[in-house]
Amino acid sequence: MPPKKNSVSNSTSPHAELIIEGARQNNLKNISLSIPHNAVTVITGVSGSGKSSLAFDTLFAEGQWRYVESLSSYTRMFLDRVKRPDVDRLTNIRPSIALEQKNPIRTSRSTVGTTSEISDYLRLLFAKIGRLTCPDCKLEAVAHHPTTVAQDLLDRFPKQRALVCFPKSAPHPDALEFMTTSLLKQGFIRVVINQQLINLNTDAFPSPLPSELLVVLDRLTLDQES
Repeated sequence: MPPKKNSVSNSTSPHAELIIEGARQNNLKNISLSIPHNAVTVITGVSGSGKSSLAFDTLFAEGQWRYVESLSSYTRMFLDRVKRPDVDRLTNIRPSIALEQKNPIRTSRSTVGTTSEISDYLRLLFAKIGRLTCPDCKLEAVAHHPTTVAQDLLDRFPKQRALVCFPKSAPHPDALEFMTTSLLKQGFIRVVINQQLINLNTDAFPSPLPSELLVVLDRLTLDQES
């Protein structure tokens, strides 16, 4: 009978990963996890989820503390004391290095999108093939030519009276007379307030005034001649 071969275990080395148990530093809620060594590990999450508390205040702080403790007492005199993190156990941790998240060189290309030039192409995509949607009516915003706008009005409101207006912020009651005089000097004699046509020469302003009024630029009848 041939000798029985020893089975080879496929388990990884017990030192192949960093093991964190019961991390409670800052806003960490007693979390436990393992992070593989010799690999790139990204810690992501929303703001305030504890990314910095885990990476800097727990892993870096413990690795730095253990490294400093391995030095002689004379050398430790010249180093800042590192506070140990609030964690039950950290296994297989190595000496750590932390890089400050700061770019001393100020430039317009300071983000990942601008540095990689992805933002330039995204800007072209949004400008050329993007579709702008109104947040209120949920309809697609389409650019119109004045001719198409005029034809649409003729088709929808034939032979009806129309006002061409532009919005203007309503002034403080103390400055109402100044606004009236200024509009009259510019040739505007009518405004629309609360869907009511007001003649600046003869009519009184309603009270209270809304936050915005419409200055009448022109009055016309919707037909081909006008």
